[in-house]
Amino acid sequence: MSTFTKVLDKWLTVTTAAAIIVMMFHIVTHALARSLFHAPLYGTNEIVEYWYLPIVALLGIPAAQLQREHITVTMAIERAKPATAVVFTVFACLLGALVSIAFAWFGLMKALENTAIGSTADVSAVITWPVYYLVPVVFVLLAVLYILDVVAILRRRTEAGEEK
Repeated sequence: MSTFTKVLDKWLTVTTAAAIIVMMFHIVTHALARSLFHAPLYGTNEIVEYWYLPIVALLGIPAAQLQREHITVTMAIERAKPATAVVFTVFACLLGALVSIAFAWFGLMKALENTAIGSTADVSAVITWPVYYLVPVVFVLLAVLYILDVVAILRRRTEAGEEK
């Protein structure tokens, strides 16, 4: 794993863990304030729904890619010759990168649209438009990780060919 991916993995893990911990304290504080003082924290449900959960869910996507924890079906690759398996794997990574770029583009368009209208959470005044920018950032990052995988695969293949 390169320095970039190690640092990124650490950052994603720490940021996601921090978001979960802050969300937990927010929810507990809300519940206690509501129960003890009959004064719930304004917008807690909306903040959890539109801020904390998207952060946790979206940052988990590149984290899972970095840690190789996505569900993979290797039936075709395991039965193929090594050269064919490399071609299929590179093709899958390139396809993943293209799909990620498409999601990033769509996410950016939605983020710009929500920024233009000043998007808020349902019936409350909790602003939500900034979180929409996390979608393009995460999917561009995922595309970069797919491209780095392609480079690593091809580099390993070249090094293995030179050793023969």
